[in-house]
Amino acid sequence: MELPLSDVAVYAYIYGLTHSEELGKQGWHGSRRRLAKILHVSPSTMNDIINRLWEKGYIHIYNGFITSTIDRAERPKKTEDFPLENAIDRNPDTFSGEGTSDMPF
Repeated sequence: MELPLSDVAVYAYIYGLTHSEELGKQGWHGSRRRLAKILHVSPSTMNDIINRLWEKGYIHIYNGFITSTIDRAERPKKTEDFPLENAIDRNPDTFSGEGTSDMPF
């Protein structure tokens, strides 16, 4: 998405509200000042973030609601869907190669 971390945090919050079954998939409905307080940024920074997200098309603003425009409903396959011979162990704590020592670091 090529966004600064603060923009990603705001987008993620709005995305979560937009896609939450428990909250009715409504998105953010409230002031930008309140959203800034919740996410611990200044109101002017929040305005800048909302404007950047809107300009890039990541959010939609309508009737006081801010919703995400990206639908990530399609999920990648679970690891159980892949044959075990193709599985890769990526946890470095389980690597037991030669030359290891008892030292933790």
